[in-house]
Formats: sequence, C-alpha cells, structure tokens
Amino acid sequence: MDEAKRVLDTYGTVVYRVCLVKLAGFDPTLADDAYQNTFLHWMEHPPTLESGSEHERAWFIRCAIHRCTDLIRRNKRWDELPTAVPVNESGTTEVMDALLALPENYRMPLYLCAVCGYSTEEAARMLDLTPANLRIRLTRARRTLAKALNLTEYFPKTKPSEKEEEQ
Repeated sequence: MDEAKRVLDTYGTVVYRVCLVKLAGFDPTLADDAYQNTFLHWMEHPPTLESGSEHERAWFIRCAIHRCTDLIRRNKRWDELPTAVPVNESGTTEVMDALLALPENYRMPLYLCAVCGYSTEEAARMLDLTPANLRIRLTRARRTLAKALNLTEYFPKTKPSEKEEEQ
C-alpha cells in the first residue's frame, strides 16, 4: 500500500495532465478514465524499474498515452465520439488553453518538451517518432501557439514573401 501511495503522489499529477492534453476536446471524464486505467495497468503489470527513476516516470507517461489512445479507438469503434467541450471551462491559463487547442500531433510533443522538460530524443522515443520529426512538430507547434497568443514577433517568418520584399 505504501508503494501505491508513493506512485500516486509522485506521478499522479503528471499522468493526469498527460491524459488531459491527449484527450483535449473530448469529454473530460475520458481523461479521468485514462488516469485510472494507467494506474490499474501499473497494478496488474508492474514494470521492473528503479523506484523514482526517470525511466519509471517515462513509463507512466507512455502508459498514459497508450490508455488515452485505447479510449479514443474504443469510442471511434462504437461511433460514440464524445462531443467537444470548450477548452477554457476548466479555468486554466491562457497559455494552457492555447496548448490544449493545438492539434494532437503538435500538442503532445510541445507538452512533453516544454512542460515536462524532456529532451527531444526522450520525447521522440515516448511518441514513437524520430527526433527530427519531433523537432519539426515542435517548431510548428510553437509557431501555431505564438499565433494563437498573438506573439508572432517571437517567431518571424524564415523567408519574407515576394510582396514583403517589394515593400
């Protein structure tokens, strides 16, 4: 029982946030289900990792992503996709609202690297991507996020268009 408390105290918040980010736009109760399923999976199939290690943290994040994907697939199979909910009903910050509004293929890389602090190589392994592909997604996610937050001066265009050069 002490081990379960340690795991929930250590990884509960990060697992729940990963579930919220992965399932943004779906019924909020799906994130709760994925959160519970992650820890149920841990209890049924405990990994043989050193307690408190970075590998253990990565295992929980990867497991949460898989549980979320399972719920999405299950809902698609039943043709009962939940309706989208407004992103900012939870009272989160403007930046987190914009992050949650990003497409999923941009949202998870940005969350893992910018919020969780993983390197591009570590996040790429977790998402089954190449590091180069993850960096491309991060760049696009940052540009999209900057545009959503009206911070485009931080991400200027790499090449000015012909019209801009004439002016």
